[in-house]
Amino acid sequence: MDNTTRYCFAFNQDSSERIMYNNPLFPVSVRYGVLSSYPDYSAVSHWHEDLEFIVIKKGKMTYNVNGELFTLTKDRGIIVNSRQLHYGFSREHQECEFICILFSPELLRGNTWFYQSLITYVTENAACPCVLLDRCGWQAAILNKLEELYESYEHDPDPAKALPCFDLVEGFLFILKILFQNLDREQARHTRESAELVPLRAMICYIEAHYASRITLAAIAAAGACCKSKCSLLFRKYLHDTPITYVTRFRLRKSLVPLLDSDRSITDIAYEHGFGGASYYCETFQRYYGISPLQYRKTHGIRP
Repeated sequence: MDNTTRYCFAFNQDSSERIMYNNPLFPVSVRYGVLSSYPDYSAVSHWHEDLEFIVIKKGKMTYNVNGELFTLTKDRGIIVNSRQLHYGFSREHQECEFICILFSPELLRGNTWFYQSLITYVTENAACPCVLLDRCGWQAAILNKLEELYESYEHDPDPAKALPCFDLVEGFLFILKILFQNLDREQARHTRESAELVPLRAMICYIEAHYASRITLAAIAAAGACCKSKCSLLFRKYLHDTPITYVTRFRLRKSLVPLLDSDRSITDIAYEHGFGGASYYCETFQRYYGISPLQYRKTHGIRP
């Protein structure tokens, strides 16, 4: 995975993340990640249809799922369900190494009854936005399976070969079966997805579509059909950030693509990404990343 794909997410029209699968024709992503590869030791908040599985191999990190913070440590992990807002980070800038596997539910849509009766009970279960995993009971079985899948894929990573694909689908079904057997059905029947996530996703979508232009708090709030105070409350509750700071972080993250993968001028990059000029861009970049854009390009850029 190169610098560009590590640092920036691509998005679909509904603002969900467009996953970079190992094989574009097979909707599974398997990779080994290090937190220091992300600017400021933090991924950007995102969501996707795919279920995300994280297993910590070294160090620790904090994981935000719909505003709730979880500390993940070595040999533990988390499952993030479909369409949940999430990202991992370390405020202390501590290193963390982890396995990350994403499975698209599309893999299992072949039979309508099977998918709607069994699979969506897990993937659309509002009572279960995430599941913490540790080394006990059925959770340990999931952790062991995830590590087994990663090791199998690592030894034979060619996406054109069939055997890893069979193993991955078999493993996905194994994990979904365990979740189906252990999730609380009574709670699931009486839990709905938070209505607050709908306007929040709309506001994030607005930011991602208009980050290159001037963005005001009023415009962000209008995109979510709420007042400015409600807008600020939702960003703090779920993203632990203010709307305007989120805009700044998003602009910086998007600017890394041309910064690292081209020789374009800092001034051009600054104006293209919503900053008032090169001076403000450099000042903001230094404040958030602790290094100037040119130094960052020299250290991390793909081109010499």
